[in-house]
Amino acid sequence: MGVVLALSLTAMPARHSYGMSTLKTWVNKIRPGTFPELEAGKAAPPKTSEPETGGQEALTDTERRILLSLMERKRQLDERDTMLNQREEQLRLLRDNIQQQVTELKRLQKEIEASMDAKRQLDAENLRKVVNLYNNMDPRKAAEKIQSLDPRVAMQILMGMKERKASQILESLPPENAKRITEAIVAKGSVPR
Repeated sequence: MGVVLALSLTAMPARHSYGMSTLKTWVNKIRPGTFPELEAGKAAPPKTSEPETGGQEALTDTERRILLSLMERKRQLDERDTMLNQREEQLRLLRDNIQQQVTELKRLQKEIEASMDAKRQLDAENLRKVVNLYNNMDPRKAAEKIQSLDPRVAMQILMGMKERKASQILESLPPENAKRITEAIVAKGSVPR
């Protein structure tokens, strides 16, 4: 309560010049039933006009207002503390959720990369098979077939073939097709359209 009292005092306007010992004395005077409006669900004992016993004085109206203000400030700080704790828990749950999603995304990224590597290897293997087929064909027949292919595909096939066989196929192609494929080979993949 001392920390809350100190915090409350710093938030209060400096209208009164009460010392810390005076405020501590007032806080110590609080008895159950002193502030029935703040004690929810408890019946307030009837007020008596007799002064309190034990050498303690009754609270003045000013003291009572200050104590009510302090108690209200404490209630507000408790509510704020509860709200901050709830938000902290929400942020922790969000952080955990994000970490799970990041972990899942990393796993998916590894799967995609592995799948892409497998596809590249399969494509390379398929290209080797096609290159072997064209290597074993007659150059004129191979030229007829290559002429109907996309220039990029034709370029990849010719680049995988033995140079002598590739040159024979290029000689058998119509000049315009041979030119485009040759330019694509030189540019290594950027086929002019």
